[in-house]
Amino acid sequence: MQGWVKLHRKILHSEIFDNEKMLKIFIYCLTKSSHKQAEVRVGRQKVQLEPGEFIFGRKKAATELNMNESTIRDYLKILQEDGVITIHPTNKYSVITIDNWGTYQSNEEEYDNKETTEKQQNNTTLPSEGQQKDTYKNEQELKEVKNVKEFITTTTSGPMNRDAIQFFKNNFGIIRPQISEEIVIWSEDLGDPLIMEAMKRSLDRNKPTWGYVKSILKSWINKGIRTIEQAEAEKVEYENKNHNNGTFSKGPSKQEVVPEWFKNREEQEKHNINKQPSIEDTARTIELSIKLKRSRENILDSIDHRYRLSEEDMASIREGKCSAIDILLDQLKLRVVGDP
Repeated sequence: MQGWVKLHRKILHSEIFDNEKMLKIFIYCLTKSSHKQAEVRVGRQKVQLEPGEFIFGRKKAATELNMNESTIRDYLKILQEDGVITIHPTNKYSVITIDNWGTYQSNEEEYDNKETTEKQQNNTTLPSEGQQKDTYKNEQELKEVKNVKEFITTTTSGPMNRDAIQFFKNNFGIIRPQISEEIVIWSEDLGDPLIMEAMKRSLDRNKPTWGYVKSILKSWINKGIRTIEQAEAEKVEYENKNHNNGTFSKGPSKQEVVPEWFKNREEQEKHNINKQPSIEDTARTIELSIKLKRSRENILDSIDHRYRLSEEDMASIREGKCSAIDILLDQLKLRVVGDP
């Protein structure tokens, strides 16, 4: 196959350029594509190709690219998901189409060459005709710029500058357009800080994938958690529940943000692992659980069995009539004087 293809400089700001293997496969697709309608034979079958299409075979591509078939398949899938190419598979081969080929590989140079020839042949061209050609050329340039912007979907402008997306790039690696779009949607609903908190926890748990981050976010949504404060409260409640059940989890890593009072309690537990939570800690757990709209049964499971909250007690705390610590102190006083 002879000739050449266009490659716009804006590709420097795309995800394709950031990955050398993806760039290699993308350029391979460009150079393999037919520049005009053509008929090719595959075995005994004739295949009609439109501009921007080519016959693809995994084994041949692996040889020509000097890459594993599985690697080529994975990157072609990414390009297809990102709307760069379309793959039409058959039982023997596939036809790959470069999306937007007609606009991206516009033949403006042919028009320029034609225009130059006409000027050389006719030096008496009227100024008005020249102005019309200049106008046409300017319109073509504007059209090409617009088409390139549509073709290169991933740039460094707009939503890509969100804090959550930058955090993902810095800690997880290359971000695909599909993931960046999902991050933007989640961020608009919950805010960047909570999205980054979920990312930090996935890193702390050695599961640095967007899928795991989404599982954390979905769990928070189901529990009504929409702020970092609520996420911290849910974590503290979980730690307290494990403590009361005799199961002790590892302390939070340096990357996680937890209340100062919880850090102090953790230090105390290192010296006395069997020490029961203080009444202040229990009161905080109760108040935070009520904010998270936990049921009475769940709250009782997460605190010391010495304390029994009634529905009236919870309503009083929820409505601000009294604090959780006041109710707990009253219960302790009743036990001291022998109340069953």
